[in-house]
Amino acid sequence: MDVKPQTLRELIAQRVEHTLAACTRCGKCYQACPMPGYSQKLAGASPGSVVTGILGMLRGEAPQEQALEWTRICTQSASCIPACPEGIDPMMMLRIARFAALGQLGGEKLIRGKDDPQFFLKIMAWARLQLSDQERAVWQKPPIADRPHGDGAA
Repeated sequence: MDVKPQTLRELIAQRVEHTLAACTRCGKCYQACPMPGYSQKLAGASPGSVVTGILGMLRGEAPQEQALEWTRICTQSASCIPACPEGIDPMMMLRIARFAALGQLGGEKLIRGKDDPQFFLKIMAWARLQLSDQERAVWQKPPIADRPHGDGAA
């Protein structure tokens, strides 16, 4: 049984360890993500290769360009979560990779982050004004209580 983490760094380390052990690199999370279609850098990318690059980032390896791009454009839509046959939380996997890419885990800053902590909330508010009810149902994250594992815990 896992020891309950006492710090955020311990929680991140546990999540990384679990993800590295359980991920089969099938790429289904990448295939479910709505964002790669909006990036020229990801055109024609192999889903398994991109996921392998994300796992490398979690191990502290130099990132592959396509993995770094997927990390950069992730909007936390949660479309990837139900797609994972291994029960991993790919959204958390990408969030941790983003922490690493932003230099927040002690490494070099590889991407520019948003300085506005309300950035994604503003995007969702804008989307509510621009999208139809049907479009919002597809793009909006489900409430945390409706996600697999309840609170996102592994």
